[in-house]
Amino acid sequence: MTIAYDPGDFNEITVLLRWRGTIMPAVLCKPVFWSLVLAHCSLLYVHLEKPEIHLPGLDPEALGVPNALLTFFLVFYSGNCFTRYYALYGKCTAMAGAVQCWTGLLKASFPNATPERQWNLVRHVLASVYLMYFGLAGEASDGGETITTAEWAVLKDANLLCDSEIGSIVMYKGFKPFLLQCWGLSSVADYLASDAPRAAGAAMGPFQAQAFALREQCSGIINSLSQPVPFPYFHILSLMLSVNLGLLAYALVSWETVLTIPAFFITCLVMLGLKETSIAISDPFGGDAVDFETDQYMAALLANTKALLTQRSEDAMRAMPLPCHSGGLPTSSS
Repeated sequence: MTIAYDPGDFNEITVLLRWRGTIMPAVLCKPVFWSLVLAHCSLLYVHLEKPEIHLPGLDPEALGVPNALLTFFLVFYSGNCFTRYYALYGKCTAMAGAVQCWTGLLKASFPNATPERQWNLVRHVLASVYLMYFGLAGEASDGGETITTAEWAVLKDANLLCDSEIGSIVMYKGFKPFLLQCWGLSSVADYLASDAPRAAGAAMGPFQAQAFALREQCSGIINSLSQPVPFPYFHILSLMLSVNLGLLAYALVSWETVLTIPAFFITCLVMLGLKETSIAISDPFGGDAVDFETDQYMAALLANTKALLTQRSEDAMRAMPLPCHSGGLPTSSS
């Protein structure tokens, strides 16, 4: 889950004492990190304490070109993952925005409809977002492509879907969120075809635009997750990182001081930390420290939708008297 923080609360001392949500557990719990540090300590011990064993010297300056290439590949990979991370966040917020626009269209197009009737016109679209997140991961779901019994129970308990609808969705072999969005469009089309009162200009066009925008964001998330950074690029990055750190562990021995141990420790921590952070944010759906709070996204979307549907009617609002001065501006006399 995403960890909220205030940059003003941290300084060069307190940041060293933080564990949860940092690169510390991601790197210090990996055997490769301690293997590299142990390799450097062993080489340094042999060089200082076993003079009969000759270790050919390697000038650290000889690693200038490989380290420059590694820095380029690491920064490029990290930048790509960060761009992907914020693009996926934008799609999540866009999904919520499409549902809210749909709800606003219902209020504007069918102002005389009861909140229950409006709820039935929005619940399928809202359920499509839940189903989308349940197919990914998060605190409120088990994650994975298969929707679990507990996740179906969430949809049923929230009155988003009934048993027969759940059965139809389970049997459907296509993209399930879009099926629900089509059901939402059908519900609005049926209501428009009835004799129910509506506002002037109420039509299917705006609803179709929001449904298709929602489908686009859902599909965009799936497509992005299905196409990560190409494996050959990730492979060469990992290979260069391992080789360069191994060579650095050997080259620092020529300095003949134990102070190279903390220097190499920090170098490994930062380089491996950048890689682990990039890997974590490349798929921000799950329970990692950088992953999205999808359970909160769903809860907020449900609460906002219900709040908009159950607010006081426009007639009741007009019946309320205005104060003599509204917002600092005098009201005009009728």
